[in-house]
Amino acid sequence: MQRSRKILVVDDEEDFLSLIKIALEERGFEVVTSTNAIDAGIVMSSTLPAVILMDIKMPGINGFQACEAIKKNPVTKDLPIIVLSALSDESDIKKAQHIGVADYFVKPVNIEKLISKIRELAS
Repeated sequence: MQRSRKILVVDDEEDFLSLIKIALEERGFEVVTSTNAIDAGIVMSSTLPAVILMDIKMPGINGFQACEAIKKNPVTKDLPIIVLSALSDESDIKKAQHIGVADYFVKPVNIEKLISKIRELAS
């Protein structure tokens, strides 16, 4: 399956999703949003995104579990994942790095640094 130029944003906070979506679209990205990991999986079954932005604290399947599943799946294992989370403990950051995420941003996110990282990973 071919990767698209889409950015998939997974976060259960709809206000945050809206803000990130607007900021990315204003900079020319095509954005798909999901409020949970199950819906994100459904999105990825039809179109693989160029980059995934993943929250950690979500009901049901949390971001760590979702990232692990993405990295274990042969079809999605190479997709770059950027964590966007309120969790700022070094142990959380190390856990995400161990799973294989490309970067970890603590909320509130510096949008220009995030855009720069997305551009780097999507190219």
